[in-house]
Amino acid sequence: MEPQEFFNTFIIKQSKKLIENESYIAAIIVLTIGVEVMGGFFDKKPLKSPKQSKARFKTAIEKLFGGKYAALNRDDSIYELLRNQLIHSLTTGGKLHLSIEKPHLSEYNRTIIFNPKTFFEDVNKAYIKLSEMLVLNKAFSKRIPDTSIELAHFI
Repeated sequence: MEPQEFFNTFIIKQSKKLIENESYIAAIIVLTIGVEVMGGFFDKKPLKSPKQSKARFKTAIEKLFGGKYAALNRDDSIYELLRNQLIHSLTTGGKLHLSIEKPHLSEYNRTIIFNPKTFFEDVNKAYIKLSEMLVLNKAFSKRIPDTSIELAHFI
């Protein structure tokens, strides 16, 4: 499976279904994993390499998202809130507020407002940018195991 097909199937398609079903926490978790996976295309290590999550997340934010994401993640804040708090403990740590109505990445009472629908759109834009970079050899293609195809049926 090609990296673009892999990402489109496992991150974009899956998170879109979750958002359509209003399963916002699950969608944010899939999208957060997607950010980390995208960062993996900027180093020469296999995608499954251990102890790369923070570096890969930061790389993806800087190279593919930029702007407010990069500013808020300067001290790894978004990584800590999403990757460590939400994914590992299913809590927001008191510094993340999920909202469908409030502006994405705005700050209120020392919390970051996170809109899952906007996050989906931003990850999709980053994925398109990564796809272009892969074609231009500005990112490293990775071998995706053929066994991934079996999992695609469960999305």
